[in-house]
Amino acid sequence: MFLTVLFYVLIAVIFVEILFFSIAAINFKNITRKPKKSNAAVSLIIYTKNQADLIKKQLPIFLKQEHENFEIVLINHASTDDSLNVIEKFQKQHSIIKLVNVKNNEAFWSSKKYALTLGVKAATHEQLVLSSIAFEPQSTAWLQYMTAASTKKPMVIGFTAHINSNYFYRCLNLLAIVKNYTLGKMGLYYRGTSANVSYSKKLFFSSNGFVQHMKVPFGETILFANEVSKKSNTTICLYKDSFVTPVQKPSFRKWFTEQTKNNLILRHCNTTAQIANGILFGCHFLFYLLATFLLFFNALDLEILIASLIVARFIAQFFCYGLVVKKIQDLKLLFAIPFFEVFLLVIQFFIFILILNSKRLHWN
Repeated sequence: MFLTVLFYVLIAVIFVEILFFSIAAINFKNITRKPKKSNAAVSLIIYTKNQADLIKKQLPIFLKQEHENFEIVLINHASTDDSLNVIEKFQKQHSIIKLVNVKNNEAFWSSKKYALTLGVKAATHEQLVLSSIAFEPQSTAWLQYMTAASTKKPMVIGFTAHINSNYFYRCLNLLAIVKNYTLGKMGLYYRGTSANVSYSKKLFFSSNGFVQHMKVPFGETILFANEVSKKSNTTICLYKDSFVTPVQKPSFRKWFTEQTKNNLILRHCNTTAQIANGILFGCHFLFYLLATFLLFFNALDLEILIASLIVARFIAQFFCYGLVVKKIQDLKLLFAIPFFEVFLLVIQFFIFILILNSKRLHWN
């Protein structure tokens, strides 16, 4: 009786997963192969803190954007290195650079959200694109693609790509893109990144910016997106040349820290987002757990049927992910997905247990 119940649970789990993969496949199939560009006025806000060397290297790359009508609002957040002098030198050479030199105060000590708010206020144009000096646009048309998307709706969710990383980070990034894009298109969960996002000043100030979660020391874009984003005002820009790439090689420790932060941030997202993420994680986890248990436990004598269900699930997944890797032109990742998916589930389960009793958000 117990095994029979587990078998029906497995069927339900596979049904939910195939449904999710099917919705994802439809969404990715409808992505425009090459979207339009736009030179509409936009303010590019770049945040930096103690990154003088990166400013010297990366700011010229942002300055090479082909956009014809943009300014760069460079936020220097209480840097103690030579960042201010470096920015001022660039500012003398390029009139489109506007410096926002943020000093710490007692009320908002070391608050990135406070610094970003000052940057938004200083921006000249209504539409904003936010990024980080630690990231690099995939193309010189990146800003034009993000601006074009923002002419349709005031909130644009962009993505990051790990094109120069190994299979581990590229594959895990692919898994995140599929989940976040699909849930976003369904209006359930908007997982934006401060390295590649766009929104209007009107949307920002009409919703009081980061006020509702100012005390949370990270997750500014995720929490803001989940607070204000709706299908009616948000679009997602998923085109290869609209991605940004981290310039520093990732480390497992840093990646693990980011995963932990994401789990903590999710606690502050709306209930719908938490439920959607919980259902997906539960289904993925139960699939591998129950499939392994029932396939090698012979009491039901249903090995062929169970194996057929497992194969059907993987075919649906490969079809969906096949469309994704084709869009981002990284086909080699397709057959590595199941292995990294299992690893990610184990890590996420470990993080869940680790922070289960955590009552405080930590920042380092």
